[in-house]
Amino acid sequence: MAEFLSLLTLIVCFVTILAAVKFFGKTGLFAYSAISVVISNVQVLRLTKYSATDNPVALGTVIFSTLFAVDNILTEYYGSETARRCVWMNFMYYLFFTLVMKITNSHPTVDNYDCVNLHRELKIIFSPCFVIFVSSLISYVVSQLIDIFAFSTLKKLMKSKYVSLRSFLSMAFSSFIDNFVFSALAWMIFAKNPVSIEVLWKTYISAAFVIRLIVVVLCVPLVKLCGVAVLKK
Repeated sequence: MAEFLSLLTLIVCFVTILAAVKFFGKTGLFAYSAISVVISNVQVLRLTKYSATDNPVALGTVIFSTLFAVDNILTEYYGSETARRCVWMNFMYYLFFTLVMKITNSHPTVDNYDCVNLHRELKIIFSPCFVIFVSSLISYVVSQLIDIFAFSTLKKLMKSKYVSLRSFLSMAFSSFIDNFVFSALAWMIFAKNPVSIEVLWKTYISAAFVIRLIVVVLCVPLVKLCGVAVLKK
């Protein structure tokens, strides 16, 4: 069931990305990236269990992994500078979203009224642990910029050929960097009770990276398909 729902999520992401490129070009990809960063950081509050893994995996992995494909699409067809602008825009908007929700949750609670009042629920969902928030922001910026740099470098070395190979290599490497940096910061470096390296690797890195690698493989054809959409515009 979890595998099916994750595959369904990935299909929805693919269709949305293709539609964004087809109808809105790079502006559509900017919008997709901005909302996906927010969604993935909300989804991470839920865990799921895949049949192929012994440990639970945080949701958000699928949607977040598609951001690396968006990086490659922007870099390949619109330039690396455009891709970097997208990363910094997402950073700004995620920070904006978090600050606004923090202010929202600071409003006093209104009781004894027969209306929808989800103060407690909103506070739980949109008041992320400071350590998780900082770790997420750092790992996002680092991994996304590495992905753009790796893809651009491979493009020069391969003389703009082998887009599928370049996409796989850059996305796989940067996905691992993101997973490693976030896990190391959140559960070891910034944590009050740091986990051991063995627990860090088995529980927080290896299982999630397997899922990310599967998504990366499935995302590779998407980069070429978006190229067709760009050329037809």
